[in-house]
Amino acid sequence: MMKIKNINKVLILCCSLVFIQCTEDALDKTDLGAISSDVIWSDPHLAEGFVNNIYTRALPGWNVNASRATDDAQGADALMYGEVGAGSQGMYGGSYTTIKDINILLRDVGSGTISVEDQDILKGQALFFRAYLYFRLVSTYGGVPIVLEAKDQSDVEALKVPRNKTSECMTQILLDMDAAIAALPDSYDDSDYGRITKGAAMAMKGRILLHYASEQFDPTQSANRWQAAYDANNAALTYLESQGKGLHPDYAGLWFEEGGSNIEAIMVRNYTLDQSHNRDAGCRPFITGTNGESFDKPTKGLVDAFPMKDGKAIDDVTSTYTYDDTALWLNRDPRFEATIAWNGSIWPLNNPAPNRTSDLEWTFQLSAVNGESDSRITATSFNCRKAIDGTIEGGAASLSSPTDWIEIRFAEVLLNLAEAANEISNFPVAYDALTKIRDRAGIDPGVDNLYGLTAAMTQDQLRDAILLERRLELVFEGKRSQDLRRRRMYATVLNGTHRFGYEIRKTAAFDALDGTALVLDDRKALEVGVLDGSINLDDPTEYNTYFETNLRSLERFGSVLVDGDPINYLDQYYFYDIPQGDLNKNVNLEQTAGWPGGTFDPLE
Repeated sequence: MMKIKNINKVLILCCSLVFIQCTEDALDKTDLGAISSDVIWSDPHLAEGFVNNIYTRALPGWNVNASRATDDAQGADALMYGEVGAGSQGMYGGSYTTIKDINILLRDVGSGTISVEDQDILKGQALFFRAYLYFRLVSTYGGVPIVLEAKDQSDVEALKVPRNKTSECMTQILLDMDAAIAALPDSYDDSDYGRITKGAAMAMKGRILLHYASEQFDPTQSANRWQAAYDANNAALTYLESQGKGLHPDYAGLWFEEGGSNIEAIMVRNYTLDQSHNRDAGCRPFITGTNGESFDKPTKGLVDAFPMKDGKAIDDVTSTYTYDDTALWLNRDPRFEATIAWNGSIWPLNNPAPNRTSDLEWTFQLSAVNGESDSRITATSFNCRKAIDGTIEGGAASLSSPTDWIEIRFAEVLLNLAEAANEISNFPVAYDALTKIRDRAGIDPGVDNLYGLTAAMTQDQLRDAILLERRLELVFEGKRSQDLRRRRMYATVLNGTHRFGYEIRKTAAFDALDGTALVLDDRKALEVGVLDGSINLDDPTEYNTYFETNLRSLERFGSVLVDGDPINYLDQYYFYDIPQGDLNKNVNLEQTAGWPGGTFDPLE
C-alpha cells in the first residue's frame, strides 16, 4: 500500500473523480465519466487512493485549541464562560460525508478484481474509521442516525433518517471496531507507516469503552461498564506488548523518532514539509512578521501540578526536595522541563538574532526587540516546549513543522488500563501502570519503589492520582479536555475558579546591566553572566534582583489587579446541539435535550 504522507498526486486526482461520481462533492469541472467504479476496485493503487482520501479527512492531527478549554492553558473562549451559541460544533455534516464514502468502499470493494486479502485490509481500515467517526459524533451529540449503506443522494426522503439511541450507536461502533480488528494486519511495510493496524484498533476500542463507562454517558455510574473497558484495554496492552510496543525510553524525544522503530507510537498522522502543520510556530516565541505565541500557554495551575523529582506534590512536607516558588523549576518531575519553558530556562531554538541571542528563553515584559513582539509575550510567562523541534529555522513568514502527530501512544493505553482497573477495584494493576509511567519519566523510585505515590490509596484517591498522571503525561495532547468532559469534572474542578499565570517585569538592577538604554543590550549582558556562571538565576535572591513577579489572571477581563470572569462550563455542553442547518435538511432529526426545542435524550 502507498504511504499516506506521500500520496501520489495522480491518485488523489483519480480518487477525486470517483468521489464526484458517487457524491455531491463539488468539483464540477472534472469529467464525471473519467474513471468508472469497476476500474477503481480492480486497481489496488486507485483503491488505496480512495482510502487515502478517507485518512486525509478522518485521521486526527495536532489539536492546537483543545487545551484552551482546560485548566492547563490560557484561553478566554466562550465555552469557558457559558456563552457558547447554537451550532458551535459543526462537525456533523462533514462526518457523514466521509461516512458516505466509507459505505461506498464497503459496498463496492468486492466488485472488481482486487485480491480478497487486499479487500479485507481496505475494509478493515474503512470499518475502523466508520467506528471512529461515529464515536466522535456520539461523544459530541449523543445518539445520531446510523447509516450503513451508501444512499442515493437524489432520494431526499431516504436521507431523512432519525437519530438512533446512544446505546444503539455504541453497539454498532463496537461491531465495526471488532470487524476492523479481525481484518487489519499486525503491521505494514515501512512505506505504509501510519496506516491503521490491529493494535491501533484495539487501543481505540479500549479508549472508546473507557469513555463510554465514564460519567458523561453514565452520570450515576450505575451501568457497570468499567469491566468491559478494562477487558478491552488489557487485551490491547497485552497484544501491543507482543508486537514489541512499549514506553519510549526518552519522554521528550519520543515525538522525533518517526517510523516503525518508535515503540510508543500506536496511531499516527504523518506530516512532511510539503504536508506540514503550524503547531510549532504557535508554541514558539513570537517573531514579528511570523506566526507564533498563541498555542498552549501553560498556566500556573499546570506548573504547580507537576510533582517534585521524588514524585511528591510541591506542598508535601515529606518530599526529599524543597519547593521554592521563585526557582520553581528546581528538582521537579523531569517532564516539567520537557514540557515548559520559563523565564531564564535553557531552550535551544533556531531563531534569528536579535530575537534570539543565546539558548536562554525570556518571557519577561519588554524582553522582545520591538513593540509588536512585546505585545505578544506570553500572558502566563511560560511557553510550551513539548514536541517542539527547536532545530526548525524560525523567522520565516510561515514556520512549518513536519513532526508527526501521535494520536494514541503506549502511555495512554497504560493509563486507560489503570483507570479502568481502579474502577473495578483492581488496584495492583493501576499501581503497576502508574509506576511504569513515572519510572520512564525519570522520577526517583524511593525506598518503596512507588515513585512518590502513596501506598494503599482508596479508590477515590487512586482515581485522583490517575487523572493527575493523565494530565501531566498527556499534557497538550488534547486529552485533558476530553477527560474533563467525559468524567464531568468541569463543575467540580473548574467552575467558579480562575486560571492564573505570572507577569514578570525587569528591575532597576536589570536596567543597570549595560550602560546603554536598550533592553536588548541589558538582556545580552544578563545572558553572558548566566552562561559564564557569574549570575545564578537558580538562586531565588539573585533571580529576584533582576525580575519582579506578580500573579496575573488569565480570564476574560482579568489582570494583575482583578480576577476577571470565573469559569462557568454549562451542563448542556456535555452533549451539544445538532446544527440548525442539518436539522433543516432532515425533519426527522430531534434536537438534543437541554438545547432550545430539544427532546432527544443522549443518555439512553
